[in-house]
Parts: sequence; C-alpha cells; structure tokens
Amino acid sequence: MLRIPRLRAAVGAAPLLALLALPAAAQPAPAWAPMLDSLAKDALARSKAPGLTLAVVADNRMVYAQGYGVANIETRQPMSADMLLRVGSVTKVFTGTMLAELAESRGFALDAPIGTVVPSLAGKQVGAVTTHQLMTHSAGWIDNAVAYGRMGEGALGEVMREVTDTLFFTGAGRTFSYSNPGVSMAGYVGEAAGRQRFATLVETLVLRPTGMRISTFKPLEALTWPLAHGHQSGADTVMRLVRPMTENTAQWAAGFLFSSAPELARFTVAMMNGGLIDGRQAFSRGAARRVTTGYVAHPGGSGLDSAMYGYGLVVGRLGGERVWTHGGAITGYNASMLMLPDRKAAVVVLVNGPGGAIATLEREALRLAVGFAPERPAPPTPRPLTPVERTALAGRYAMGRTAVELRDEGGQLLLLQGTTRAPIQATGSTQLVATLPNASPQRLHYRLADGRAEYLYLGSRALARQPAP
Repeated sequence: MLRIPRLRAAVGAAPLLALLALPAAAQPAPAWAPMLDSLAKDALARSKAPGLTLAVVADNRMVYAQGYGVANIETRQPMSADMLLRVGSVTKVFTGTMLAELAESRGFALDAPIGTVVPSLAGKQVGAVTTHQLMTHSAGWIDNAVAYGRMGEGALGEVMREVTDTLFFTGAGRTFSYSNPGVSMAGYVGEAAGRQRFATLVETLVLRPTGMRISTFKPLEALTWPLAHGHQSGADTVMRLVRPMTENTAQWAAGFLFSSAPELARFTVAMMNGGLIDGRQAFSRGAARRVTTGYVAHPGGSGLDSAMYGYGLVVGRLGGERVWTHGGAITGYNASMLMLPDRKAAVVVLVNGPGGAIATLEREALRLAVGFAPERPAPPTPRPLTPVERTALAGRYAMGRTAVELRDEGGQLLLLQGTTRAPIQATGSTQLVATLPNASPQRLHYRLADGRAEYLYLGSRALARQPAP
C-alpha cells in the first residue's frame, strides 16, 4: 500500500522553453502554459512530492518544458526542467532500442538462444531463452528489482554469467510476466554481442545520436550535471532524501538511467518518426519498428485497450488512438513517457518522490496541447462470481516467493496472503477486483486453460497455478 506523506512541498517553477532544433529564446510559451502550470502545481501539492519536471511535444517538436517544486528538500534548490532524474523502468525502452539497433545494423539474432552469446549459460534452461523473450517479459522468469547492489561496469557480467535455472517460475514463451532480471540479462547479452560495455552501447547507438547530451547510466557523470535527488517517506509519513543514492550496476538495463524531461522528449520525437530527428537518422527505422511492435498480450495493459508489449514499450489504444507508453519507479523517483504517434505528440513527467501527480498531468497536458481527451468508460460494476468461476479460480498461485491463495468459502471467493483476507468479485469475463482492508481495490486478471485458471495476474506480474498438494 502506498502511504501518502503529510509534508507539503514548496511549489516553485523554473522554466525551459525550447524547440528541438531552435534556441530556447526563439520559442514563446504556448497560450495554454499558465493553465498547465496551475494544474501541475496543484497536482504536485496533492501528491506531496517535492518536485517534478514535464515536457510536452506537439506537432513533432517540444513546445513546453517546465520544472516545479524543489530538487532537494534539504537545500530547497528549485527544480529546473533540464535536471536529471532517475527514470526507473522507462530505461527499458532504451535497452530495447539498443538491442533492436544491434539487430538491424550488426545482424544480432534476437531470436537465438542467449547461451550462444553467453557461453557460461549454454546447456542450461536459462541459456535456452531468447533475447526477444527477455525483452518482452515472456521468458518465464521471476521478478525482483534490487535498488542496491554491486557497483562497477563489470558487475553486469559478473552477475548475469552466473544465473541459474531457479529464475523460472513457468515455461518460456507461455505468458507475459514483468521481469527486471530478464531485461538486465538482455542488456548483458547486448554487451556480449556488441563487444562493448552496456552503457557505452546505449550511449553510442541511441542516446548521443538522438541528441541526448547529458543522459547517462553513470552516477559519477550524473553528479556533474544539474541533478534532482530522490525522496520517499517512511512509516511516520515524513518525506526524506534517499541517502545513499540507489545504485546497482547489475540492473542498469532494467531501470537506472538518469535523464531529463527535455532529453526524453527528443527521444519521443525520434521514435515517432522512425528514428529520424533534426533531419538525420539517429537510429534505424527498422529498430524503431521493432521497439514499437506489440508482441505479447499485456494483461492489465497500463490502462490501454488491446495492450501488447514491445521492446520496453506498452503499445495499445486509448479512445481509438494508438498509444505507446511506459512508466518507471525506483527508490525516490517516479516517471512516465507517453506518445501519440499518429498525432506526433507526447508528454514526459518525471518526479523526485511519489508519483501521484503523473496521471493527471499526462491527461491534462495532452488535452491542452493537442485536444486529446478520450472518454474513459465508467468502471464496471462488480458482480458475484458464479459457482463455475469460483471452481475455475480456487487454488494456489505463485511467482518466486510471492504466493496467494484463492479460496471458496461459503460461496464467496477470498484472496488469502499472509494475514490478508480479501473478498473477490468479477468485473469482466477474466477481470476481478479484490477489496483489501484499508487500501484501494486490487484489480486482477486471469487466464483460463481447460476450464481452470492457469495464471493470475497482479498488475504486470503473473503468478502460476501450483499443483494441488
């Protein structure tokens, strides 16, 4: 459960107005900027985050970028739009783009077993999965995101060369289930195939060609640029600076990029134009196509219709329009990047604390900038589960150490986990809602096979049905 701290963040603003190809002074603020500023300040105050940055792209150019609040609650340094923040899992699209470019320009086989590239994995079950499966979260691997770990660029290989078959919770290729270790391994496979360190490959194949001048994986480089520090609250709800800064080089590929809202805006323009920006090809059109193709059905879908997962992007539709998006969260930071490729519009929101402001700002920025305001259907009314549905669902489900039981008690299906007992109702043919005590309702999905649920999806993670004892 996310606990919202009581501390009010001071709200200030430090602007950066820019066209992607022209100096900042050449671009006046859009007429809707004061309204967006007001909405951003209000959303920031309600979320209790210390600060945020946003950038808006319309008609193939960045038309607005702004910082709000503070970058550090101890120094009270104002947030500026061009500050670096950690972007969490938004990183994954950069790992995916690097791998797609290796495939396009150097013939790297994304569908080959990774044991052909990492010899220490040859002959193991983990070595038989493909880079494509790893990047689409369909390799059957468990998830864990470790914020603190080994440091030094050799750590990625040191960890990934020694992984074992204990990473599996289900068979490869059977279902989507979000896995940070899987994407970290994909990053190492790219390092091995490209014969350069992972960070160098992403910089040379994606970041620098796109004009992302200061984005970096390297903390000692990030510290030389304007940097917003991460914040979180504890049990006492008081917001504090995250100290020490998170660092785990072995999971850089999954969520440790430092970037700014304007530089991420440049990337969205390039991706929506097949790798083209400022009249030149930053990365290949084929790489962009690989990244933005949906390969695996994404239960839950990040709020999108017909959601599929590409290489680090969720692709689907909202209000009938194509949407490419990905969010990110890492200790002290939250982030989101959303693109409307048919309108050549995008919005980036980066927060150095709780991410409660993100959804409002994405929606309002796109409404103001390009008139995108799709009607959202009312949530379906929950209904009792039928006896057939309860029978199909009852059982134990697990992914690694995460396990839940669905138990039919007196005609009511209950979700049991530890001391939690939550009643479950149906909200669709394969959608459920669990009413948790003192928390928001938990949305669940499931997949049937031979009349029984074989997977239960909690957000983006799948739990596999376990054999009866």
